[in-house]
Order: sequence, then C-alpha cells, then structure tokens
Amino acid sequence: MATIIMVAAGLAGLLTCFLKLPHAVRNPDRPALRALCVMLGTFGLAFIVTAPPVTPAVSAALGVPNAGRLIGNALTLISAGALQAMMLYLAHTAAEAWPRVRLRLIVLAVALTGMTVALLSAHTKEDPNFVSGHPGYPPIVIYELFYLGYLSLALTDLLTFSIRYARYAEGALRAGMRVVSAGAVFGIFYFVYRVALLFGGFAHWTGGDESTISAVLAGISGILVAIGATLPLWGKYAALPWRRGRQLLSYHRLAALWDTLHNAVPEVALTSEQAMTGSYRRGEIGIRLYRRVIEIRDAQLILRAHSDPEAVRRIEQDAVGRRLTGDRLRAAVDAAELFTALHAADRPHEPAAGQDREAPEPMEGDARLTSESRYLELVADAFRQLNDNPPTMPARTGS
Repeated sequence: MATIIMVAAGLAGLLTCFLKLPHAVRNPDRPALRALCVMLGTFGLAFIVTAPPVTPAVSAALGVPNAGRLIGNALTLISAGALQAMMLYLAHTAAEAWPRVRLRLIVLAVALTGMTVALLSAHTKEDPNFVSGHPGYPPIVIYELFYLGYLSLALTDLLTFSIRYARYAEGALRAGMRVVSAGAVFGIFYFVYRVALLFGGFAHWTGGDESTISAVLAGISGILVAIGATLPLWGKYAALPWRRGRQLLSYHRLAALWDTLHNAVPEVALTSEQAMTGSYRRGEIGIRLYRRVIEIRDAQLILRAHSDPEAVRRIEQDAVGRRLTGDRLRAAVDAAELFTALHAADRPHEPAAGQDREAPEPMEGDARLTSESRYLELVADAFRQLNDNPPTMPARTGS
C-alpha cells in the first residue's frame, strides 16, 4: 500500500510538472515558476525512486550497492532546494533573491558531492535499514551528516518562510503556506529520527523498523509540502463545486427577502424579474447571487429613510437581551429597519437626526460576495422571525 501511495504521489508530481513546464518556458521572467517545476519534477522522481521495491532495483541496475538510495536522497535535497528558491523568489525581487538562492545552491552542491564521495568510497550492502544496518560505520555517518545537514537548512527555511509570509497572504496561498508548515514539522520529526538513528548506532540502538518509519515520516512531509506548494495552482478548481453549491444555497435562502423587497421597491432591479427567477445555466449562479445581493442592499438604502427609529431601538434592545452580538446583532437591526420601513411605506417620514448610515462597501471578488451573502442570510432570517412574531409598533407621526 505504501508503495502504491508513493508511486502515485510521484506520478502526480511529474504530471503537474509537465503541465506547468510550457508556461514556465514561455515566461522566463518568472523564476519562481521555473523553481516550482524543478521542485515538482524532482519530487516526483524522488518518491518513485525511494519506493521500497524501486530503490534496490535501481541499485542493482547500476551495479552499486545503495545507489538507489543515493539518487533518491539527492533528488529529495534538490527538490527541497528548488522549493527554497521558489519561496525566496516569491518573497523578494529576482535581483534580491538570487544571492540567497546562489548560496543555497552552493551548499546543496557541497552536500551532494559529500554524499556521493562517502557512499562510493564505502563498502556497504544493500539494506533497507541503511543506517541501523551499518551502525557507526564512518562513511555512512559522513553520508548522513551531509544529507541531514542540508535537510536541516531546507526545513528551517521552509518553516520560517511559510510562517512569516502566511500572515501577508490570502486565500489559497495562505492555506498552501500553512500546509507547507505542517509538512516541515513532519520533516523535522524525520530529521530528529534520522539523527537519533545515526548516533544511536554507536550505542547499538536500532531504532525500530528504520525503513518503514523513515518512509512514513518522509512521505507525509513530502506530500504535505508538495500539496501546499501547488495549492494556489489547483485549489480554486478543487473548491469550485463547493463554492457553486454554497452560492446556490445562499441564492435560495435570500429568495424570500429579495421577493419582498423587490415588490416594495421594484426600481432596484438590475435586470428583469424573469431573468432572476427563471432557469439558469451552469456557472451563472454566481452573477445571479451578486445581483440579488446588490438589489437587497439598494433596497435597504431606499427603505432606511422610512424606518421607525424608536421601533428599531426596541428591537435592538430585545436582541441584546437575547445575547445577540456581532453580525447577528447588526443583522437584527438591519432586519428591524426593513420591517418597520415596509410597514410604514404608506406613511413616509423624515429620518431622525443621526439615523443615516454609510452605504455598504462595493463587493470585490468571490470572498466579498461570500461574506455579503452570508451576512444577508442572517438579515433574512431575522426578518423572517419579525414577520412570524411581529413586535408591537409604537405610534408614529408622519411628516
């Protein structure tokens, strides 16, 4: 099962790399994208090469014991280095990032050279338990020190970058950085385990099933880092069905309130009523919800001048007594304004001093539409409750 997961993850990484590669070639001014392609390609190859049945097969094909492990570990470090470069290019201009990237590439080259020399100069046997199978053997200790040394640098960078810059990111990019942070944490667990194995060998501590434990920790870390690094690329497509479903739900939840307001102030309509209530094509629900939200907001602005401040104040006090706070309290007040205005539409009056409030901010993008529609769902629910249990309306004097 573990082999299937590793190979599948590797193939997914390679496929994503090939899909993004033409875009990276056409945009040489985007080094972060090129680094991402290198990361995905080497990540995919590393997962395939380090799959338990594949590693000894590679070693046998090359005729060098543990050569498959060397190639798999080298690909892992190259993938980590590419991810470091990607994050540096995202955080800085190309001119500012290049000196930092160059320094890490030099350290990476030293680590790969040291690993290669150490392994080729050693007399080892092909063993899935690489460290515990050669306890205290100097060439293996040197090999692991080079490998773990660069891995520690890469994990430190990934954890630092992802935590530091996640606070400035939004949406899928922020979520991706948090997933990268989680992957870096599992990478630290892997690092600590390998260090314990390395020095525990001098005390004849085997550390359990090295092959399985290392594969699980490294696999979880690598998959989380790859998911987080690529989440901005595919996250919006994966979330599309959920977003469309949520928009459809909001659209129907706002139907009763919209219908009431549309009948009271039909001039707010941005399009014909048939266009808003008839059948719709796939993908059209977003624009319909946008229109519905705008029309409800416009109706609020028109009707606010006819609301009863005293009745609204009483309803607000009742809401506070029911321990409503935040958006729910604000929604109860907005619903009260609509309710009192609709019940007094035939007796318009001048708004009380200080009653005017700012118009809602214009919506920008899906995030704003989502927050607006969800808030108006609260207004619609509060308005329905007022209709079901009408409050006592104080006497008012028209102007």
